[in-house]
This record gives sequence, C-alpha cells and structure tokens, in this order.
Amino acid sequence: MSQHWLLSSAVRDLSIMDIADMSEEDAFKFFCEVRWGNQTTQSCLSCGAIDQHFFRASRRQWRCKHCDAYFSVTTKTVWADRKLSFKKLLLMLFVFTSSPNGISASSLSRKLGVAYKTAWIFCHKLREALMRTEDKALMSGEVHVDGGHFGGKPRSGQFRNKAKPEAIAEKIKLGKSQGAKRSKISRANFERKKRNRRIVMVVRQVTPGLGGVRTRCFLAKAEDDSAARFIAQNYIEKGALVRTDECPAYSMFSSRFIHETVEHSKEYSTIDGVNNNQAESFFSRLRRSEYGTFHRMMARYMLDYCNEMTWREDHRRTTEGFRFTDALRRSLIVGYSRWWRCYGEGVRRGSELLFNENK
Repeated sequence: MSQHWLLSSAVRDLSIMDIADMSEEDAFKFFCEVRWGNQTTQSCLSCGAIDQHFFRASRRQWRCKHCDAYFSVTTKTVWADRKLSFKKLLLMLFVFTSSPNGISASSLSRKLGVAYKTAWIFCHKLREALMRTEDKALMSGEVHVDGGHFGGKPRSGQFRNKAKPEAIAEKIKLGKSQGAKRSKISRANFERKKRNRRIVMVVRQVTPGLGGVRTRCFLAKAEDDSAARFIAQNYIEKGALVRTDECPAYSMFSSRFIHETVEHSKEYSTIDGVNNNQAESFFSRLRRSEYGTFHRMMARYMLDYCNEMTWREDHRRTTEGFRFTDALRRSLIVGYSRWWRCYGEGVRRGSELLFNENK
C-alpha cells in the first residue's frame, strides 16, 4: 500500500525550527521576497513605480525615487501598523497554516506568548485575506453541492431525562436517523438554536482520483430554492454534472445541469456510485473544527471560519512550505483589512455575511 501524503518527506519542506532559526533580518527579507519576488527592487505603493528605491535601514522603510513617498513591506496590507516583529508574525503564521483543523486564538496566544486579542485579530485578518482572494471562477466538470447545519448547539439542562424502554426499542428498530423520534429540548434551547444556527452551503469541484479540488461556500438561513438558485447562477457552469442529495430545493438544477441525486435517508451512495461525498467531507472538517478547536462559531463570523476550512481542504495535498507562502502572499496582496484594522479601538463588523440573492 502506498504511503499517505502527510507521512512522506516531501511534505516536510518547512518546519517551525526553520523559522525559529531565522533572525529578524532574515524574516524581513522573507517578507520582501514574498511580496515583490526579490530583495532588490520594490513597487511604490503611491505611484506604482518599480525601482531600487532609497532604503531607510533604521526603520526598514523605502523612499520612492519618483514621488518621494515613504512605504514599507507591510504598507497597505492586513499587517499595516503592525506591532509584532517579522519573526513572530512568521511563527504565528506557520502555527496557523500547519494546523489541519485550525487553531483557536487562545491556543495561539499561549504558544507564541502574545495577548489573546492579538492572536484573535491575527487569525481573523488571515481568514479575511483567504476569503477575499478566493478563486471566483465558475466550477465545471463534476460538482458536489450540499447544505449543513452549524452553530446553535443546544445546552444540556440540570437534570437528565431517563429514556423510556419503548423509545430505546424504537431507536434500535429504526436505526440511526431513520425516523426515530428525537429527544425534546427546552423552549430556551430551541430559541437559542433558531437564533444562532446557520446553513453552510458548499459547492465543490471534483476531479476523479483527487477528490475535491476547489471549494466555495456561503451562509444561508435555509437550504431552500433561493439558495439553490444563487448557486446555479453564480457558482457552476451551465452543463456541468451536479450531484446533490434529495432536497427538493435542488430540483431546479435539472433544467440547467446534468443533475444526479442520492437519497441519504436510505444510502450514502447509489449502486451506480452517485454521491455527494466531497461536500460531506468538507462538512466533516468544519464540524471537527467547530467541536474540537473553536467550540463555538458566532453567526457574525461563521463565514470567516468556513472560508478558512475551504482553503485548508483545497490545500490538503500541498506541502507545509507552499501553504505557508500562499497564506502570506494572500495577506500581502489583499490591501488593508476591512473588518479588523481598528478592532482594538472598537470598530466592529456591523452584521453577519449572509448571501444576497440579488447581489
């Protein structure tokens, strides 16, 4: 049997020790290399002139030869006005990119010796960069689509309900999720669930032998006709092979795509191999992150976490060095942070990022 990719030596092209051995000057040069492709020429952030500009070594800044503007390697990036050293930024970035199911801000703050708020803003700036630089090209070939419920987990009460023997017998007879009655929850738990639960809609392009190769997602209040129509118009090329479950919202796909369904109440895959397992695979990673890493995803920031997981899914077969450099490059080309730049001064995102059918 062939060796798993993550166990091979090829994946270990960068380690945290490599970054720990860097000096602050080495880390600074690495930032320059990733942003401008070399350490000799720079692009002025005011006039756009590419030249070997005047370097101000004491502050690690350049003065443009053409417009006299001052700029640094982090000017007009999500790391603008940074307080952390370049080396510490790289160490935090490596811990972030090398964690398969993500890393919580509290854990990152303890590992790197920074304040919790610093780690929280760092992680969300990276998530924003990943979200704003995603590939928005329409998906083609085989595409798996599904919706999953996240957030709004009910809390247990003070007392435990003792199951009745007839209820246990019914569950054994019907099997898991095959029509057995579920335990009742309190009104407070029901309202909390309704208030905080969201539907994560995922669309994955699939390549035979490689699984999901491109993933996009958005948040909705329900897995309904409007969400399905939004997917059909904005995510998938006409004529593609689209595989979903038996949800009636997807019935309109038949007029635009080659549409195949699997009835999940009876089977995971049809006898002919029709399934949407790559969408379920994404939900598996996202659910492990919600339960095992973050423990709670607020509806306001849920899309940020979802897009982090789409990036992790699409880069699961790349090396440590590639993921590390890709995340850093995205953070350096996306511009100022829209949602986290002045978080410490009380600036907050106004609302959650639910999809807009008329967008």
